[in-house]
Amino acid sequence: ASPKGTPGPIIYPNPASGGTVNILPPPYRGSSNVRVEIFTLAFRKVQSATFDNVPSGVSVQVNLTDKWGAPLASGIYYVVVTTSSGRTIGKLLILR
Repeated sequence: ASPKGTPGPIIYPNPASGGTVNILPPPYRGSSNVRVEIFTLAFRKVQSATFDNVPSGVSVQVNLTDKWGAPLASGIYYVVVTTSSGRTIGKLLILR
């Protein structure tokens, strides 16, 4: 978990109904590799993506599919975003 006062990632659209979602990590210095992992509420990992050398303030686009390419089902997911400044967790609601 992130320390109190640390903002989580900004996830939009949220709720999401399409095939992708944009994730804006919390601010960090310069640029950083950004790792995005999506988990079910039971903490089963369903998606993982790494983006190299992303400047701070730039969002990344993540496909809302599982590792076999099937669309993620409706429901609530945890989105774990890891950057050079640490790890933060957001929630994503998918409505199909």
